[in-house]
Amino acid sequence: MTNAINAGGARRFVERLLAGTAVAAVATTGAATTAAAQFDDEIIVTATKREKTLQEVPVAVSVVDDSVIEQAQVFDLFDLQTVVPSLRISQLQNSSQTTFIIRGFGNGANNPGIESSVGVFIDGVFRSRSASAILDLPTLERVEVLRGPQSTLFGKNVSAGAISITTKRPDFDWGGSVEATAGNFDQIAFRGTLTGPLAENLAFRVSGSINKRDGFYTNVVDGSDVNDRDRWAARAQLLWEPTDTLSFRVIGDYNRISNETCCGVIQTQLGPVTGIVGAGVPLPGGGFLPGLGEAIDDGADPFDREIALNALPTNTLEGRGASIQADWDLGVAQLTSITSYREQTDENNGDIDFTAAAVAENPISNKFETFTQELRISSVGTNTIDWLVGAFVFDEKVTTERDIIFEDQARAFFDLQTALAGAAGALGDIETQLGLPPSTFFAPGQGVFTEFDMDNLSYSFFGQVAWNVTDRLTITGGVAYTYDEKEVVSDLLLTDVFSRDIDLELLGFAGAFTQFTGLPATPQNIGALSGAPFNPALVAPAVFSNPGAATTVGGAATVLSQTPCDPGNPLLLCNSALALLPVQLFQPQTNFPDPNNPEDDGILEDDQITYTAQVAYDLLDNVNVYFTYATGWKAGAFNLSNDSQPPNVAGLGRTAAPEDVRLFEIGAKARFDGGFINVALFDQKIEDFQSNLFVGTGFQLANAGEQSVRGFEIESAYSPVDPLVLNFALTYLDPEYDSFLESPCASFVPACQGFPAPLSFDASGTDPAGIHPVSIATSAVYTHDFANGAVGFGRIEYQYESDTQVIDNVPAAVASREQNLLAASVGYETEGGFGVTIWGRNLTDDDFQVSAFPSVAQPGSFSGYANQPRTYGLTIRKRF
Repeated sequence: MTNAINAGGARRFVERLLAGTAVAAVATTGAATTAAAQFDDEIIVTATKREKTLQEVPVAVSVVDDSVIEQAQVFDLFDLQTVVPSLRISQLQNSSQTTFIIRGFGNGANNPGIESSVGVFIDGVFRSRSASAILDLPTLERVEVLRGPQSTLFGKNVSAGAISITTKRPDFDWGGSVEATAGNFDQIAFRGTLTGPLAENLAFRVSGSINKRDGFYTNVVDGSDVNDRDRWAARAQLLWEPTDTLSFRVIGDYNRISNETCCGVIQTQLGPVTGIVGAGVPLPGGGFLPGLGEAIDDGADPFDREIALNALPTNTLEGRGASIQADWDLGVAQLTSITSYREQTDENNGDIDFTAAAVAENPISNKFETFTQELRISSVGTNTIDWLVGAFVFDEKVTTERDIIFEDQARAFFDLQTALAGAAGALGDIETQLGLPPSTFFAPGQGVFTEFDMDNLSYSFFGQVAWNVTDRLTITGGVAYTYDEKEVVSDLLLTDVFSRDIDLELLGFAGAFTQFTGLPATPQNIGALSGAPFNPALVAPAVFSNPGAATTVGGAATVLSQTPCDPGNPLLLCNSALALLPVQLFQPQTNFPDPNNPEDDGILEDDQITYTAQVAYDLLDNVNVYFTYATGWKAGAFNLSNDSQPPNVAGLGRTAAPEDVRLFEIGAKARFDGGFINVALFDQKIEDFQSNLFVGTGFQLANAGEQSVRGFEIESAYSPVDPLVLNFALTYLDPEYDSFLESPCASFVPACQGFPAPLSFDASGTDPAGIHPVSIATSAVYTHDFANGAVGFGRIEYQYESDTQVIDNVPAAVASREQNLLAASVGYETEGGFGVTIWGRNLTDDDFQVSAFPSVAQPGSFSGYANQPRTYGLTIRKRF
């Protein structure tokens, strides 16, 4: 349900958006409210010089109030997307990697240097890191999802939209609630809140939650669960109102994820390299190559959620923060100040190869220290001109350590991989001829070690004016100036001897390489071909030197085996040099700032002016239309990972330019007896969209020249009879890469075939993956008042998302997604506040992939993340 006629305190929200004042009527309480109450309890807005409800405000926003959150058992923001069709939320490699997407746009989860395009605000405080917003919030009042760029008023990282979360304020009357939930996968959850007065003008609220659950993946290596929940949160508030015109709200919170095991990965297509982890694979020329003998997920049923890991992925996250909001009614204006300070740390260690073999681990440690200050002043009352001006300051320090470390079976794994490609024993031969001790390459403990320190200072000045030309016509204009500066210092260390010290050009392949490719045999050119598939149909293998030819390297004779290409298996490489390229995983590391390149100084400094223009007109008393033109902006980004290398080295991006957004939107909102309907048509473009795509051995950061989405949204609610409310929301999206000249290549893309395989291709005119053309969210809620004062309800909801390719560089045949999710809940609450709710989510046990990627260092294989299966449970609560 996306009921915009919500009495959950929209005054502050509308004031921020329209520089006006709103007065809330009776707030809804309880697990169930009658249909009539949902439409009769109005939010009165006086910003346009006449009384309007929030339903009439010309803003593309969905509001989910506390009654829906409670009925639908929305435990966290992941569940929220089931009731907001334009919103998608996904959790990928670990518990702290979360992506929010609105109208198909959003990014930032996999790299602390790449910020999200969707901003999250909790009680007016900007949460710069998505992980700090995903924990359970025990006393939610409402959640607002604002679609389209919001940079004019919200400042930072809202180029695609914003999610504004409001928790319940302290109350001067004693009250509270406690609840306990038990569900499948051994879920146990507790939530509670207590509020009341401490003095005549001082009130408090304390809240807390605990949420534990077993995982829905099974690790076949040891039988353990993966993707569990183990988190808790606490929140304390004080509300001080020393006078009728002055109030202070102080909030402190603490939350923790305690050693969760996340996240499980399914095998969706098994290639020959992955096969060597198990019993082995047949050789192209005949015979059989024995493998490592470890357990393997054969991918026959990817949704059996059985995985094979030699080590469980562990996640620990700790966040704490404090904020103070001051509101001062000056008579002619309202002054608001919000000050906050937050700290967040997260520690993750994952089995980065996602196999039962001990190949490599990926410990990650992040720390964020964030200060924000917002100050704004706005007009109040009924005026011909309503106005708002303000400023916002953001200061954040980021420290991240991200390592990839080889484990005990790394050497055996890469020996088998090169043998499969026709270069058996090549690694040992090179060690012998260069006088290196045996097993020097890929020894346990070698790898790449990265540490980054980034300081980010950003500030913005903004203003908005609404001219109420007549009682029906309002013209609104807003403008903001935003400045953003990031400075990075890094300490990067590469100890992988094969990547660091071995120059394949010196191993006798220079002549063959040049003859075969037409390119100079420089380390950059050779390195740029790492992992490229070979197509033997395009060129004869005879261009290589004769098998067994000797080449002098450092005074020693190097003899490397060669095996003819197999035209029937284009995934295999066919020469020793080419066979070795895929296992040279890393590029030489270059620090920020780069001492050899004065232009690469580790500083990004950007600024931009964004603006909004809007015309709103009331056609009838209950029908209004609006037109909006808005621009948005997100600052440039650093690639804070071991893939952060100067341009043109293996195609891995070091920085990304800022995103610029523009939006045209036409909307209409109509209210009628028993319901409402809202319609919005939009055309939204993002220039230099910051794409961060995993290609099997690392992430490629690139700017898409221009990505657009056109479409429409419909939201409606109708109560045909008093006990019943029907909700329907439809989103249609038509996305396109208008210009993407350097899209990262994928082996199945025709433009990426050939040799040398290009690192990028022109994807202009293609459709971005991961965006559902059609999304539908619908629900029916039936409430009943019993003669004894009790209230009961039944709720059923259905979410549909049409089929789409999951991600750009995994074939649609391997990873496509269509969602059909059914949820239901039934509740009963006595007049004394005792209630019980039975609920279920994904009742039909629909299976789909949330995301996918080329398997790590395993050409020909693909992996993915499965959705959450059917869950159900019982919740008991007591209000007082």
